[in-house]
Amino acid sequence: MKKIAVLGSTGSIGVNALKVISRYPEKFKVVALSCDTNYRLLARQARRFKPRMVGIKDVSKIKDLRRSLGSVKTRIFAGAEGLAEMAKSTDAHIVLIGISGNASLLPLVSAIDAKKDIALASKEPLVSAGEIVMKKARENGVKIIPVDSEHSAVFQCLRGRDENDLRKIYLTGTGGPLRSIRESLFDKIPRAKMVIHPKWKMGKKISVDSATLMNKGLEVIEARWLFNIPIDRISVLIHPEAIVHSMVEFLDGAILAQL
Repeated sequence: MKKIAVLGSTGSIGVNALKVISRYPEKFKVVALSCDTNYRLLARQARRFKPRMVGIKDVSKIKDLRRSLGSVKTRIFAGAEGLAEMAKSTDAHIVLIGISGNASLLPLVSAIDAKKDIALASKEPLVSAGEIVMKKARENGVKIIPVDSEHSAVFQCLRGRDENDLRKIYLTGTGGPLRSIRESLFDKIPRAKMVIHPKWKMGKKISVDSATLMNKGLEVIEARWLFNIPIDRISVLIHPEAIVHSMVEFLDGAILAQL
């Protein structure tokens, strides 16, 4: 049985991961959960999965969390350093990092130092410290498995292939809600239009980053470190249908896509 720690368990990645885990109780056991501020949902998750430890980044909510946990017996960690300590202390085989922003960096590095395999959904650690993170992973013999859509697609296409045969990575993007709008009109676009993504339901920050394609720039940096490939061999394709999540091209001209 695989023991799983879900850091960022109250966000969309964490919630969906727990849905999958709950379908296979004979294969997975949740041993740690954490959130940023949503102590109510974290407490409900703890009552259901009974992890050995829980963490909350917002230290001002620790009393609320204790009260909400009631009779649930679990060790509580708080603050950024507390989450890092929890990531290091857990007996999980795999640590899922679903914490948004650079708040995920410290727990990620702690988990790697503790030789835990990583399921990584947060792009910011690789954007801001990709060289450091991947070097640590190699030194500790840790696998970093991308969970984010495009990078998971590349990972799946590369399974069983020699990375030396890789010629190019193609990351796809829908183009967002501004794809058909002239650049001259950009400074007149209402905020509400920026956050209505044509394909996906996302938070406001990532919706705006997708509308401006800034998010694709971050994904290029992430792919550069994850797959150890120069940036000039990573291309972005605008694909409004959003059928192909990403593609890889090999030296023999073959292309594999994940749909």
